[in-house]
Amino acid sequence: MSWNPAEAAEIVEAARKAPVYSGIRPWVLELHGRSVYLYEVAHKSLHDPLGMDRLLSCGAALEHIVLAIRVAGWHAKVVFPSDHANPDLIAVVKADRRQPPGAEELAQHQAIRLPGGTGDGDARDLVTANHWAGTELHRVADDTLIVVTVGDGRPDHVRGGAALQGAVLAARSTGVRVRPVVHLMHRQQWRAGLIEQYELAGFPQALLHVGAKDPDGAGPTTASSCAARS
Repeated sequence: MSWNPAEAAEIVEAARKAPVYSGIRPWVLELHGRSVYLYEVAHKSLHDPLGMDRLLSCGAALEHIVLAIRVAGWHAKVVFPSDHANPDLIAVVKADRRQPPGAEELAQHQAIRLPGGTGDGDARDLVTANHWAGTELHRVADDTLIVVTVGDGRPDHVRGGAALQGAVLAARSTGVRVRPVVHLMHRQQWRAGLIEQYELAGFPQALLHVGAKDPDGAGPTTASSCAARS
């Protein structure tokens, strides 16, 4: 069994609309049977020496892929391979059984094509938008969430990007403005300060500011919607 043309087109298009935090789209897709293979495309960057922005971007694409599979009426099983012979393979998403999507998933999928929100909101309303194991959307203020992961390896960065994008889409679906901040995470001292200040039980991967007002000193962020092969 393979994806039908409508399913395949929606998976590819949804992935294309994921934000890119690394300047150049850092992933490609391969569709085989009822599976989607997500590969990292590594590129050198002085602004992203550890590749964290690349992996967060891959995670955002993964979130969109999963949502596209879910609204097609399939359960999406995500596997993070540890294949040393194919280190660029980030994740495999398999449609393993039929399962109707939930209302929240439908809303988040619709938000993929919506413009960013402009209104105010409360960070606590976005905490439940994340369903990725090993991650947490940790609220530290009414207008601020920290994406925290249990570990700090490549799969954790990808899951962190997926969790971040889930919150972004949840906010967009209700017209709330959010602003991801990712580049400050390159500064290990700054990350360590967050862990100490908020007693985090894990590793911060990104911040998400919620609401129409830009916080002072939020730092830069780059997100653009930038190919997929099938």
